[in-house]
Amino acid sequence: MAPSPGQSTRGTKTPRVLVITYALDPTADYVLRELTDRGVPFWRTDLADFPGRSTLTAELRTEGRWGGRMGDELRGMDLSEVRSVWWRKPTPYSFPDTMSEPERRFAASQAKGAVPGVLSSLPGVLWVNRPERNADCTKPVQLAVAARAGLRVPETLITNDPAAVAPFAARCGGHIVTKVFGSIVHTEGGKRGQLYTRRVPPDQYNNPRIGLTAHLFQREITAKAYEIRVTAVAGKLFPVAVHAPDGPARLDWRRDSSSLTHTPVDLPHDVIHGIHTMLGGLGLVYAALDLIVDSDGTHYLIDVNPGGQWAWIDLTRESITHALADLLEKGTL
Repeated sequence: MAPSPGQSTRGTKTPRVLVITYALDPTADYVLRELTDRGVPFWRTDLADFPGRSTLTAELRTEGRWGGRMGDELRGMDLSEVRSVWWRKPTPYSFPDTMSEPERRFAASQAKGAVPGVLSSLPGVLWVNRPERNADCTKPVQLAVAARAGLRVPETLITNDPAAVAPFAARCGGHIVTKVFGSIVHTEGGKRGQLYTRRVPPDQYNNPRIGLTAHLFQREITAKAYEIRVTAVAGKLFPVAVHAPDGPARLDWRRDSSSLTHTPVDLPHDVIHGIHTMLGGLGLVYAALDLIVDSDGTHYLIDVNPGGQWAWIDLTRESITHALADLLEKGTL
């Protein structure tokens, strides 16, 4: 693919930073412009470029290292020169329409075994983050690890049994919400929509459709004072208070991000310790965390997103950009 904004074009240098993300990723561009200004060589690509626009040739050497090259017709990298990998938001491998669906599934499994497999076996390479760590950071895992790390987590129920919801709601004072396990984005009938956090009214506790799949229910923090977005980069924490007015954004600020205001905030020492312990348990170098603070000052861990966005908050954009660039340039924790 052609060089994107911020991508180094210094042909005399071999890229030492590999950036894997989708083509139009403005958040990544902040960091890549910073790397360009520093003269740090990198190569940006996407999984969707493979195998149509990029190639991988790797041969196992006697000392147990993969030698070879990955690149496209414009740029690429020698595998021995990779020092850090920023696995941000890649899109799936892309295959010709002439292939049947079974052929595409087989080709995708082959590509998945080869590309991340070769890259992840390269010695001495820093990953932000390893794809398997991102994949393992499911809602049940992150909440359990957070609780073991000493962080407060709202009472949570995962079930496909409608009869289990009413007793849980009673234990939560009759105030519960439901959330999706993964991405809130969905497509139906060719239209794209979002599945935001929503309250569950009592007349829906025994909805038989709950039995169709697993659902996640949590106690609603009704005395919410504000929320905090914490961006974590290799042990450095960048917290910002997120204030939502009364209205749709009050329950889920993603409903109306334009209505939000952001202010600096400090985290209590026990919360800082819990976050570091949790991220260590999850094996994440980078993550975006969401917390709710109630009127008593209690901090509740709500979500851990290993690929969460950060450039939308003006207060911390520059500092996070520099922290990520520092990390990728250094190539070590």
